Amino acid sequence: MARPHLVGPGLLVVVLAALVVGCLVLDARSTDAQRALYVSERGVVSGAIGALVGCCGAAILAFRPRHVVGVVLAVTGAFWALDGFCESYAVLGLHAQPTLPLTGLAYWVVSEAGSLLLVALPLVLVLYPTGRLPQGRWRTVAVAALVMAFALPLSLVLAPDSAIYDGRLSDDVVRLLPQISLPWSNAAAVATIRVGQVLTMLAMPLAAATVFARHARSTGVERTQLRWLLWAAIVCLLAGGVMLLDLNGPVGFGALVLALVATSISVVIGVVRPDTGDIDALVGGTLVYGGIAALFVLVDLAVVAGAAAVLGDRFQERQVTVLVLVLAVAAYGPLRSWLTAQVRRRVLGRRGERYEVVSALAERLEESGGLEQQLPALAAAVAEAFRVPFVRVEVLGHGGQGLAATHGAEPAATRAFPISYRGERIGSIELPDGGIRGMLSRRDHVLLVDVVRQAAIAARSSLLARELQESREQLVLAREEDRRRIRRDLHDGLGPVLGGVAMRLDAAGNAVESDPATAHRLVVQSRAEITEALADVRRLVHGLRPPALDDLGLLAAVEQQADRTRAAGLAVTVQADDLASLPAAVEVAAYRIVSEALANVARHADAAHCTVTLASGRADLAVEVRDDGRGIAADVVAGVGLRSLRERAEELGGRYEVVCPPEGGTTVRAWLPVGGRE
Repeated sequence: MARPHLVGPGLLVVVLAALVVGCLVLDARSTDAQRALYVSERGVVSGAIGALVGCCGAAILAFRPRHVVGVVLAVTGAFWALDGFCESYAVLGLHAQPTLPLTGLAYWVVSEAGSLLLVALPLVLVLYPTGRLPQGRWRTVAVAALVMAFALPLSLVLAPDSAIYDGRLSDDVVRLLPQISLPWSNAAAVATIRVGQVLTMLAMPLAAATVFARHARSTGVERTQLRWLLWAAIVCLLAGGVMLLDLNGPVGFGALVLALVATSISVVIGVVRPDTGDIDALVGGTLVYGGIAALFVLVDLAVVAGAAAVLGDRFQERQVTVLVLVLAVAAYGPLRSWLTAQVRRRVLGRRGERYEVVSALAERLEESGGLEQQLPALAAAVAEAFRVPFVRVEVLGHGGQGLAATHGAEPAATRAFPISYRGERIGSIELPDGGIRGMLSRRDHVLLVDVVRQAAIAARSSLLARELQESREQLVLAREEDRRRIRRDLHDGLGPVLGGVAMRLDAAGNAVESDPATAHRLVVQSRAEITEALADVRRLVHGLRPPALDDLGLLAAVEQQADRTRAAGLAVTVQADDLASLPAAVEVAAYRIVSEALANVARHADAAHCTVTLASGRADLAVEVRDDGRGIAADVVAGVGLRSLRERAEELGGRYEVVCPPEGGTTVRAWLPVGGRE
């Protein structure tokens, strides 16, 4: 996070603190009776609330200078605190003898201009979190909400004082107020004020609708920022319920303060550092526990009301307290745990039951058959565990072909999470991206990782079993194809040739005495045909295994291949250690990989030097071909040669990679398992 800018925000905090202290001093010089006479409250309450809002704006401006939301909160907080100071000053000025200067202006700020504070909340809602109005048709809705929010403040400022106060203030006080009203009748002004009240109140849900619209279209950091505001909205709803139960009491006032604090702090966190804490878990937990608390309050009210109806006047306040305590100890303790689990399961599924979810999934996957049955079982298990209406699971098979299973109807927006096994992506799982159930806390992510891990193991096992079966089938087919090819070559090629040679030798034997020239010609033809037959035999043997490996060994055969490449103008260095006692299949694979890699370097790399390294370990033979050429571009699709290298390594259960180091060139590596050695 950038270094905070403290000069401007610090000055604002000092001004706010001075206004609050001024409210305290002025309130101390007035009585409650005097405040009631002038329809006023203690100004320190408004001053403190304004200071809270202003400090939140200062915090945003300290880390995000000139951020529009921070400016709005700072101006709102300063004006709110000034409104509280004016309220304290106006009460003192009205009962002072003589009347203090600017008393009428101070009272006008409180009673009329102070209504401009109603614009602050819709303004923050439509500008949060970016400081700009939403795009598209929702920009029109946001502008309409702001215009409607100004309806009541403007009607109060422009209405005649007689229509606003309607006898609640003495004429002496009214005469002190600034006269800014339009020349219209009281009836028209009252009607305009009533319409302004309705429009200003309707501005709130319109502004809130823009927030939900932003949230539906947002992604990444902006969505996290909006969820902080969503959490504040939930807290405000819960606080509103408490305020209805104790409208003018200390509990209701405390709920109001809590709502303001929660909203201000959530806006600061959302703008400055939205990744603080786990907001998805906070939203889900607030919904669940807030709903449970509301339910218990309703139960308390029902029990107290029922007891009061039965006992009447004999039901005293002390008995109410005892009854509530008995309910809390005897019933609410056990009931709360059970009810919390039930509510969480109904709302959020079994996300908190990590062991049960993983074990149930393992059991379900074990009971399923192949991959075709496991994927629907996995989708159903995830949907049940997270209580989401849609889950889609896709597993990538051999060659990139996918096999998918879907549970439920697909919503408009989804989020995909990769399924990986040992660093290799083998599929994905999609969940809805929206609503309370679409929110995934960090604990939910951990659970999803465990579920995906189980799915990856099961899917990988099924894929390996399928690939093993396909490999066995291909092995049998390849073996039979080789047998048929060898039989055809022997039967159609070598067999007739040897048969013809035998017949010519018989004819030459019959003619050796009577026609020596013919016998000689037949022997020469037989020799030529035998030479061709020997070439065919060599070709057959070479197709089964390179002769150089049997004649020279792996290292010498690689050196021979390097000599052929050197003849093409490429400098090749071969480095190797003891390569004795290698399995025949490993020798063939290593030779073929080196030969193909050298051919690729000579054809495509435009390199000057190439190094071939063979390193034999206890478990594998490491083959590396490194050149100093131009490398392989990121967008180049692997050709037949590279695929052939990979297949030769993988068919032995080995590994293969092609990398292009930053310093240039290309490095081909393969690890071929050879088994343990003593």
